Amino acid sequence: MKTLALSLALFLGVAAWAAGSGTAGAATTCDTPQVTRNIEYVSDPVSPLQRLDVYGFTPSKGCASAPVMVYVHGGGWRKGDKRVVSDKARFFNGLGDVFVSVNYRLSDPPRDPNRPIHPAHAQDVGAAVTWVEQNIGDFGGDGDHLALLGHSAGAHLVALVGLDDSYIEQGGGDSAALRCVLSDDTESYDLTTKASQSPITHFLVANAFGRDESAWPDASPINHVGDDPHPPDFLVIRRGDAERQAGQTAFANALEAAGGNVTILDAPGYTHGDVNHLIGAPNETVITPTIKQFTQSCLG
Repeated sequence: MKTLALSLALFLGVAAWAAGSGTAGAATTCDTPQVTRNIEYVSDPVSPLQRLDVYGFTPSKGCASAPVMVYVHGGGWRKGDKRVVSDKARFFNGLGDVFVSVNYRLSDPPRDPNRPIHPAHAQDVGAAVTWVEQNIGDFGGDGDHLALLGHSAGAHLVALVGLDDSYIEQGGGDSAALRCVLSDDTESYDLTTKASQSPITHFLVANAFGRDESAWPDASPINHVGDDPHPPDFLVIRRGDAERQAGQTAFANALEAAGGNVTILDAPGYTHGDVNHLIGAPNETVITPTIKQFTQSCLG
């Protein structure tokens, strides 16, 4: 396992992403950004949230297809929106990657008996990945080279979908197209443990996964470690108090023990919001350099 504390890391910068510039230097037809919003990723949506935004490139004859980073927002499985991406789209486009931001059904309002609960969130993420795999070529992307990035509740979802192939394969997708997963600061690898930490965390878990606690283990990523003999590479971003970090470390250790390729990225001094909003920010040196290195290594 590689553990990287990056408070002293040197960030060499990322290529500009602005009007007419997707990579460093003059723009070409291969790196001209284009944004397409609110694409339905299921053929018969039951919710207006089953949509995604693509920050892609204008396809042109002779252009190589770009790897794809799919982002899943956090918010306790009950709030959040795909439009809030901070510097991520610019950053990943600057690396030459198509960037996709996903909405999914949310467990809100709380205690509504008709609210979506697990497995709705993970099913939507799996369906979005399948859509990307099968359609991203229209936006300059390579559907065979995908990565998942999620923060907080989104980090739980990308870890679960990355380890339990059924969520991608339910719609005819190929889980082998998912090359790597970046799981950014979640304490929900083990939902039963999370629920026991406080009344607030118990409420969040019960609200999103139901009050039947027997369903929680199957929704916990740590219990799917080893399901896939060839899991995607994982980057686990670790921060917070000792209890929070212990759960993150236990998940990473379990992945490594099962033969997975795991990198831990430590973010000392960063808040839960910092490790999300500062990804790709200009001159950011704690998390961005390792995310850049990991992404380029696993996607090629």
